[in-house]
Amino acid sequence: MRIPTFSFLLLLACVTAVSACASPYDATGPDDRAAIARNGFSAGDVGYVLFDPDSGAVLAERQPAKPFAPASVAKLPAMAAALAVLGPEHRFETTLHVSGRLENGILDGDLVLKGGGDPSLSTEGLTALLRDLGALGVTRVTGRFLYDTSALPEMPEIDAGQPWTAGYNTGVGALSLNFNRFRFDWARPAAAGQPVRVSAWSVSDGGRVPLDSVTVQLATGMGAGAGAAFTPLAAADGEPANGEPEGERWRFAPQPGMAASLWLPVTRPGLAAAQVFRRLAAEAGITLPTPAPGAVPPTATLAALHRSEPLEVLARQVLRYSNNLSAELIGLAAARRLDPAVQTLPQSAAVLTAPAMLADPRTDWTGLRLLNHSGLSAASRITPAQTMALIRGAGPAVLALLPGEDEGKVLPPGVRAKSGTLAYAKALAGTLTTANGRTLGFAFFVTDEPQRAAMDRTMDRRIAEIPPQARAWLARARKLQADLLELWIAGL
Repeated sequence: MRIPTFSFLLLLACVTAVSACASPYDATGPDDRAAIARNGFSAGDVGYVLFDPDSGAVLAERQPAKPFAPASVAKLPAMAAALAVLGPEHRFETTLHVSGRLENGILDGDLVLKGGGDPSLSTEGLTALLRDLGALGVTRVTGRFLYDTSALPEMPEIDAGQPWTAGYNTGVGALSLNFNRFRFDWARPAAAGQPVRVSAWSVSDGGRVPLDSVTVQLATGMGAGAGAAFTPLAAADGEPANGEPEGERWRFAPQPGMAASLWLPVTRPGLAAAQVFRRLAAEAGITLPTPAPGAVPPTATLAALHRSEPLEVLARQVLRYSNNLSAELIGLAAARRLDPAVQTLPQSAAVLTAPAMLADPRTDWTGLRLLNHSGLSAASRITPAQTMALIRGAGPAVLALLPGEDEGKVLPPGVRAKSGTLAYAKALAGTLTTANGRTLGFAFFVTDEPQRAAMDRTMDRRIAEIPPQARAWLARARKLQADLLELWIAGL
């Protein structure tokens, strides 16, 4: 992989190394053994570093060199790197382009909707583009209606190890709308012999629009339990058929007790956004042909432009609400600024991580493996010491974007941090203020490798719910997290 070097990467330098433990299970600092045992964990499950963010001095640590699953804590270094690469004022652009001749409201040529990777693009943004198009006098397009997703690679899901129906594991692409989720509604027949009614909607704060790119086929006998009600067509061999030219196709078997409204992931985001745009255009009195993939012609003219909020605002939202799609789109945009050849999420994560590794050779980067920018991968790994280096490299301006208890997070007063949660993996990293007013940085992880591996081996991708025993494990992990924070706040 080609690793670019730029002068701004020096911002990530000056990070001190973390000292190693004499024994893999020893800890320094306040005695944490009672808290770990009380919450049902072994010493080998837990790792952390508590440090001075200015000097890099380590005040407490346990297994600082052991790799753990970062979960959504991976979003913190991703946003820090993106802000360094793109700048806090960077805005993502979605554009409309026209070619041909416009006469008497008829565009005798092509209309192209081009995505720029805006993670916040909503129905309202498309409506604003249509207002500008209408202001030009366009009422009908006789050529083609194209959607251009060339700014970023398009992929049907973030992580292949997650359930097909998980609304947090959506498709990724330059033209992503309403967080690439759709709402599926269904209703049982009022009387025998009447059909089951189903519908798919793209939903934003302003309302809902029918999603024509999604087809749902009714079926029966697909297995017991509400979680087994949805399957991508042709997925019996483990491969979804959502790459069909006509759009996404799902098989749905109503199960007893199912909710009447569910959120499902969009796996062909460019087509879905184009279909919604065509619907909105019809409502605005503009007739468009069926959308098709394509590129903006060199001779086309810019007709309308929609810009996102500044990246600093978007990054703050990612760190607070932890939206996986937003993290991936922002990370991809930054990585492709450094290396336009990036085509996959693992490549993108490696490109964004490389500058920090180059700038801080004193940190032991052995075992670092980030497969995406959101943390939605059970195979990603990072050590507490590596997380410390990335936190210090992020700097005060980025750490100020972290959410705290005053923003609705379940955190003690004075703690600002990014949390991460997967089945059998819990993480938290950020800053805290001690009882004597000192500001410290920390990175905490707890992972049960055997139980996570066992769950992955038996995963049924039709079922989105995590097992009850995994939920109970996470409850204990959150309690251990709270106990350690209390110990550090009071004792240092």
